[in-house]
Amino acid sequence: MKTQVPEKYIIAFKKKYGEDADLNELEKIYKRSLVTPGEAVGVIAAQSIGEASTQLTLRTKHAAGLSVINTTTGLPRLVEIFDAKKDIPTPFIDIYLNSEYSKSKEKASAFANKIIEIKIEDITTSYTVSPRKKEIVFVIDKDVLKEYGFTMKEIISHLSRMKISTSVEGDKLLVVDKSASDVKKLIRLRNKIVNVNISGVPGISRAILNQDKEGNYWIKTIGTNLAEILKMEEVDVSKTVSNDIIEVSKVLGIEAARNLIIEEVRGTLENVGLTVDNRHIFLIADAMCLDGTVRGIGRYGLSGEAESVLARASFEVPFKHLIEAGLYHESDPFKYVANNIVSNQVIPVGTGEVKLVVKENGKGNNEESSGEDKKQ
Repeated sequence: MKTQVPEKYIIAFKKKYGEDADLNELEKIYKRSLVTPGEAVGVIAAQSIGEASTQLTLRTKHAAGLSVINTTTGLPRLVEIFDAKKDIPTPFIDIYLNSEYSKSKEKASAFANKIIEIKIEDITTSYTVSPRKKEIVFVIDKDVLKEYGFTMKEIISHLSRMKISTSVEGDKLLVVDKSASDVKKLIRLRNKIVNVNISGVPGISRAILNQDKEGNYWIKTIGTNLAEILKMEEVDVSKTVSNDIIEVSKVLGIEAARNLIIEEVRGTLENVGLTVDNRHIFLIADAMCLDGTVRGIGRYGLSGEAESVLARASFEVPFKHLIEAGLYHESDPFKYVANNIVSNQVIPVGTGEVKLVVKENGKGNNEESSGEDKKQ
């Protein structure tokens, strides 16, 4: 994200150095002024976000205007983000449509119905397993089958890739697996069959149609499959986004994941009326995405991978880190805050960062030399 120099500084710079003044030089000066050399930016960022997070609630809530969807908010959402969890409890996508579909309720509604995943379990009322016959009998709800517009032949065709024998008797779907030697294998087969996708986008269990202030229709889903959704011609790919940070990093890249971390943290805090300086959030997002993958801040992420043995040990499971360091002959560089605190040394931030200060002319800064300077 490019740093923008405030307009007032540009005006003052041009006033002093002329209209042709080098604004690149101004940008360098401005960037140097943002942070004092040696400032403990990591500690300040952690304190700033940590202080605000103590005021967050420990709950999920209904999404605004969508009483049928629960979304994780407050402190649990921050934990999800900073731990970089791969499986979040309430994944969703906000799907924005191209103008042809966003202006028409009928087309938008048809698209919402199109993307909902329909599995065999959605049209099944019950099942029975017969180990003796090596057979599973699924009772199909024909009314639901008709409502979705499917036929029994289509259901059988979806099972054709599996090494099983299928047949239909009235409203029953009979599946025989001659290789099944016991009831456990039949149960595993049953679990596999009920999760077979008949139509829709895998992972999208519900889709709710909504309308914004401008009258445009958009869709919020329960479940996520961003890669498949972005392939659809009805979707505006420039606006559509998932709340699953790991998925976004895989589909759109690390820069998109970094931006999502920033937006999600900022949005979570703003939902409860809290404001944290963007630079603190940027710093944490940059650290999480530094090596091209999204890493959490914890024992299995940034803290657990620190170069310093004592820094790792000061976070969690100290004995494990100290024993492993001894086994592998690790050394500690003492370049960080945590390990210097543990060893009772001056931390390398602020005034502790400064090693030696001298005058530019090379003379000392004592009273005697000052007096000589005055005489001269």
